[in-house]
Amino acid sequence: MPVSQAARCAVVFFALAMAGAAGAADTPPASTETPEQALSRLLDANKQTLTISRDGLGGPGAATLLAPARTAQFILVGEDHGFAETPEFVDALRRSLGNDAPENLVLEIGPESARRVTQAARSDKLRELAVDYPMAIPFLNLREDGAMSSAWLQGSPRAALWGLDQEFLFSARLVLERLRTLVKPGEQQALVDAWIARAVASERKAMQDHDVPAALLLQLQDADFAALRAGLKPAAGSEAARLIDELAESTQIYHGQSADGYASNDQRGRLMKRHFIEYYRAAEKPGKPLPRALLRFGAYHMMRGITPTNLYDIGNFVSEFAASNDRRSLHLLILFADGTANRWMPFTADAGMKTQKYDARAEMEDFGAATFLDHAPAEGAVVFDLDPLRRQRKARRSAGPDFERVVFSYDYVIVMAKGRAGTSFE
Repeated sequence: MPVSQAARCAVVFFALAMAGAAGAADTPPASTETPEQALSRLLDANKQTLTISRDGLGGPGAATLLAPARTAQFILVGEDHGFAETPEFVDALRRSLGNDAPENLVLEIGPESARRVTQAARSDKLRELAVDYPMAIPFLNLREDGAMSSAWLQGSPRAALWGLDQEFLFSARLVLERLRTLVKPGEQQALVDAWIARAVASERKAMQDHDVPAALLLQLQDADFAALRAGLKPAAGSEAARLIDELAESTQIYHGQSADGYASNDQRGRLMKRHFIEYYRAAEKPGKPLPRALLRFGAYHMMRGITPTNLYDIGNFVSEFAASNDRRSLHLLILFADGTANRWMPFTADAGMKTQKYDARAEMEDFGAATFLDHAPAEGAVVFDLDPLRRQRKARRSAGPDFERVVFSYDYVIVMAKGRAGTSFE
C-alpha cells in the first residue's frame, strides 16, 4: 500500500526535528554580549569615512551612497537647518552623480518663492534677491544654500526648482508684487498696491522692533482674502487666483500654529503633497523616463513612516509614491556632533545667533539620533548604513523607540564631526 501524503509529511518533519536536535548539540554557548554592546558593535562595523569637497564625494562612504543614489527615483536629504556643510554635501553629491543626478531640486520654500529663486539663480542675482527680500526666503538667505541652488540650476538646461512649502511668514510682498503684474491697471492694481504697502510696513516693524507678530500673514483674516478676491475677480484656475489661494492657505497654517499645532502641521503636510504632485505631473513627458528629484528639508519631513509630530509627512508620501512606480527612494540624514549653526533671521535682535554654538545632544533629544553621536569621528565625516540594524531587533531597541524609528525612516546617516554656521547674505 503506498505511503499517504500525511505519512510522508510526518517523515519529513521527523527528519527536520532530528537535524535540528543534532545542530543544537553543536551550537556554541550563548553570547554574553548585551544588546547595547551589540548595537555599538554594529554601528562601528557599518560605518565608513566620507569626504566632501568641490570635486564631489570621496572616501569609502562615497561609493556606498552613490550606488543607490544613481538609481533612486527620489533622494531625500533630512537636516537641521543653518549649517554650511549640508548644501555643500548636496552639491558634492550632484557632482559625483554627474549625468545620473536628478534634474529637479525640491526645497522647503513656497512655489512663488521657488519661481523667483530660479530666476535669480540663473542670472547670478541670488544675493540681490536675498537682500531685497531679507525675510522672504528662508535658508536661501545663506550664501552656501544660494551657491548650491545656483550650481544646480545652472548645471543642466533641464534642471528645475520645486517649492513645496507654504509661502514663508514674511514673503507676502514677494507674492503680491507678482500678483500686481497679473491684474488690470487702475482700481485692481491700486488694491494690490495697498496690500503691498501693508506688507512693507509689517516688514519694517518686524526688523526695527524685532516684532515677529507684526508679520502681515499673522494679521490677515479670511475676510481680507474674500475682499481681495472680490476686488480682483481672478479667473478660476488663473495664476492670480493661485497666488491668492497660496497666501490665504499660508495664513491659515501660521494662524493654526497657535490654535491647533497638530492640525496646522497636517494642513502643511497635505499642501506639500499637493504641490509635489502638481510639479511631478508637469514634469512628466510621454515616452521619457520618470521625473527624478532630490528633496532637501528638515529631518522630520524626510522620514519614512510616522514622524515625531505624529504625521505621515512628505518624506513618507514620496517613498510610497516611488514604490507605486516600482522605484525606490533613498533617505539620507545629516547630523553634526559639534560646531556652530546660523539661527539668525533679520527680525531677531541677537546677531550672535549667526554663529550660535550647536548643542547636538540637546537638539537630538526628541529625535532619537543621539546614539550616532557616540560613534562620531573626531574629525571629518562618516556614513552609517542602517540596513543591518533593521535585522537586529534587540540591538536597535536597546537605544529606545525613537532611535528605532530613525533606523527605519532613513537608509543612511551621515555624521560630521563639526559643522560651521552658514553665512548670511549681507
